[in-house]
Amino acid sequence: MQLFAVWRLSILVFLLWIWSCATPPRAVNPYFEMLPEHLLIAERELFSLALQQQKNNKLKSSIGLWKRFLANNPRSFRGYNNLGMVYYTNDQLSLALSAFETGLDLEPFDHKIKENLKRTLRFQITLLRENKDYDAAIQLLERISKLSEEPERKKVALQIQTMVNNIFEQVKRSNSLEDYEVFLARYPNSPGHSDEARRRIERIKFQKSLMGEKSP
Repeated sequence: MQLFAVWRLSILVFLLWIWSCATPPRAVNPYFEMLPEHLLIAERELFSLALQQQKNNKLKSSIGLWKRFLANNPRSFRGYNNLGMVYYTNDQLSLALSAFETGLDLEPFDHKIKENLKRTLRFQITLLRENKDYDAAIQLLERISKLSEEPERKKVALQIQTMVNNIFEQVKRSNSLEDYEVFLARYPNSPGHSDEARRRIERIKFQKSLMGEKSP
């Protein structure tokens, strides 16, 4: 009987392990819903109303309420995070980034704000890539890298290198001295590309000097 009980317990533990592996991770709530401590009753009501309007997708009203709340509570990282999420939902990405960065300055180790900031940066990067604005996209990827730990940093580094490759292809197509010099100033140590840019700069300068000698 004892052996049977142990065997049944082992099977149960195994099935629970399989279930936990198969269950998808729960989505993290991007808002702060818990009211900050030591707030006046009026401020608590304002926080709750702003969050309610936000959840009801009344974005303009919610933005106004969060601004009022933050005017009275300028060090509320929760308020800045929630305001950032309203801006994000309303596709006001620059304002969302500013709100999240302010919230993170106030609470540098908060995981929720950090993840919301990275999500917004990735959205902005997608738009920049579509417009082939790779330099601006790389700057935002570098910010994500600073916010991240391994192995995510390695993935970001690969994305950055891919965009640098795209930039260098654009530079080679233009094949101008100015574009090569701008590339070198921005990416002086890019593997493979920086040395090639230097060689092409020397070649262009040499060709220009020959042309100058031939001129009367």
